[in-house]
Amino acid sequence: MANYKKNRPERRPSHPGAILKRMWLDELGYTQSEFADALVSASPKKIKKSTMQTKLNELINGKRAMSAEFAVLIGRVLKTSPRMWMNLQASFDIWEAEEKVGAA
Repeated sequence: MANYKKNRPERRPSHPGAILKRMWLDELGYTQSEFADALVSASPKKIKKSTMQTKLNELINGKRAMSAEFAVLIGRVLKTSPRMWMNLQASFDIWEAEEKVGAA
């Protein structure tokens, strides 16, 4: 194990919420309110639009982690894989954990 070389990125990975905003919402011309409407429509549960807007805003501002359920909803609306969103979150979380613990 002593010879194991870690390929850790030097910079902090982007939060999935930042990627959602920059690469999807901004590019497609969605407002957060419009995207929240689309998420509510994609949800099988009765979720208030205000609740969805709050979750979306917190995600975009990096105050909330991407949950599996939210990844599925976003995937439905944007026709993307929920795994992509969860992988982005996992990369972010691992980088943050290595910072706290001290990367080797």
